[in-house]
Amino acid sequence: MKELNVIVVGGGIGGLQTALALGSDGHKVTVLECVKEFLEVGAGIRVPPNSSRLSLSWGVDFSQVKKEISLGNRFVDWKGNILADCPFSDVKDKYGSPYYFLHRADLIKVLVDAVSKHRNVTLMMDSRVETYDFDAPAVVLASGKRMEADLVICADGIKSAVRNIINGKPLEPQDTGDVAYRVLVPVEPLLADPATRHLVEQPWAVHWMGPEAHAVGYPLRGGELYNIIIDITHATDVGKPVGEDEWRSQADNSELVRRFAGWCEPVRKLCSMASTYLKWKLADFDQLERWVHPSGKVAILGDACHPMMPYMAQGAAQATEDAATLQAALRECDDIHQALNIYERQRLPRAAYVARNTRILQEWLHLYDGPERERRDSLMKQDKATNPVFWAFTGRKDWLFGHDARKLEVGKESSFPELAGLPAKEARIYDGAIADTELRKQFRSMKNHG
Repeated sequence: MKELNVIVVGGGIGGLQTALALGSDGHKVTVLECVKEFLEVGAGIRVPPNSSRLSLSWGVDFSQVKKEISLGNRFVDWKGNILADCPFSDVKDKYGSPYYFLHRADLIKVLVDAVSKHRNVTLMMDSRVETYDFDAPAVVLASGKRMEADLVICADGIKSAVRNIINGKPLEPQDTGDVAYRVLVPVEPLLADPATRHLVEQPWAVHWMGPEAHAVGYPLRGGELYNIIIDITHATDVGKPVGEDEWRSQADNSELVRRFAGWCEPVRKLCSMASTYLKWKLADFDQLERWVHPSGKVAILGDACHPMMPYMAQGAAQATEDAATLQAALRECDDIHQALNIYERQRLPRAAYVARNTRILQEWLHLYDGPERERRDSLMKQDKATNPVFWAFTGRKDWLFGHDARKLEVGKESSFPELAGLPAKEARIYDGAIADTELRKQFRSMKNHG
């Protein structure tokens, strides 16, 4: 396709990756970001090979930042017993790129640095979009400035207003039933304790699993920090709920200390190490009907169209795949509308499949002790489609990590790997089928007297 004038709304990971993808093909790209400057905020992010491979092809230099290369995903029960490892030792050789642990601010930094090297890409900070002209297409900024383009890509996040317009109806994100606590802690206390030293020295993504909660931890910045995300069901979260009109709030660590008092020493220690945590609602969507406006000149990308829980560590990676498929579709077609339709047809079912798997993991990660948990622990050791751990089945891992989003494969949804399925109904947490156990009553008591 001829060189286009493209506006990308949103300077997050999806927006910056889109700018790099399209800028590398010679298109003139303007990224509009509403904040005045990128701050040192956020926590850890996992960058899997299906994403890092694309970023490297667009000139992203990961050598600029301190990082860790993942040894894999380790699954541990709430009492500290290692249940299964999904090693990633062959990831670079097999899929062509490493699996990184990065600080989110560092990932933004290397993306901005790569963008700054493209003469045909401009990043405009403090540029909030107020209105859209979908037929032109054009955007009008809060300053009153009108900007026209050949194509507008809205990578404006989970709160995207454009999503509703494209789909012709209000589409509010769905409450998943979980909240997430995120924090970074210093590594010195972990290194000083024989029970936790290995967490820093061996960069696994450790998943501690227990009744209605799980925690994931891994080191960052060459072992300078340790990242923790703790996910808990609403029913057993003993802290103050996040407000109705909020997406996140501050939380006191006493909430987590009480909630995880019966867990193994590493989890108890991690819960106590920071005085405050950021607490987030976790939301997602059912599969949207469309990502492309009827005008054929405006499309949504990333969390604007497929927000998902972090349980697959694929949210940002799927946005990066969006950018790569958009790049490929624009290369393939002379008509923008046709290219956007190809982008939507290829990306929508894949992202929806990944999001569905986060719901499956949610159920299996949060089981109470009992027969179904014992069945899970046995299945986790088997390289079969029935394994509830997505990466432990080679067929699914290859499908995820080996995918090249730059190759157009529209219409092959039937080739998606088999889903693992859900636990037995009587053990499921999220449909109200589980019995009101003594432990659940204890959580409720803590919640009511917190």
